[in-house]
Amino acid sequence: MFIQLIEAPAADADTLREASYRWADKLGSTSVGWLGCTSGVTEDGVWISAERFESEQKAWVESGRPGRRRWWAETLRGLAGEARFINCREVEVFAPDPSAIDTARYIEIVQGRVKDAALMRTLLRSMEKQMYAHRTDLLGSTLAFHPDDGYTHILYHTDEDAVFDAQLRETPPQVKAMMDAIYELNTVAPRHLLLTDPWVHSRRQTTR
Repeated sequence: MFIQLIEAPAADADTLREASYRWADKLGSTSVGWLGCTSGVTEDGVWISAERFESEQKAWVESGRPGRRRWWAETLRGLAGEARFINCREVEVFAPDPSAIDTARYIEIVQGRVKDAALMRTLLRSMEKQMYAHRTDLLGSTLAFHPDDGYTHILYHTDEDAVFDAQLRETPPQVKAMMDAIYELNTVAPRHLLLTDPWVHSRRQTTR
């Protein structure tokens, strides 16, 4: 899988939402290699979209097609500034049922830099069973590594109330130790973004 991350200041969340659903409902099913996306606008006005493709090559082919160009022109009308693109060639999906992420109503996005990407990946994989047993609100996550030492970790939750309830429960010692170990891998303080009204689409599966 290949992920292209796009981020920009939002001018009109409704315009961005309409462009997102128009793509998923009318154009996504005929695109080249597009698998789905996770998008939304944070409370402080940051638009972010993680576009999933089968491969980097297919993403570049799709970017030149008329439908994709039309979608981007519509999206630009909802932005207040220049967009930043990050191409992620290394992607890991952690989910008992990957299709369930489309039902997420609350999404946390963590961005940072790590000194050992392979170890971060291994630690996350090793704690999967314990984490899902503890955090019943967590549907899955996607970890995308940037071309430098950066990363974006997208965590899909059922809803905000379930997240709040889960955070009140005591974290099992083994899970806490793994989470602390992952945090220690960061070379800078991670950045956290929250999407409380996310737009999550998968190819040929999205309904409005």
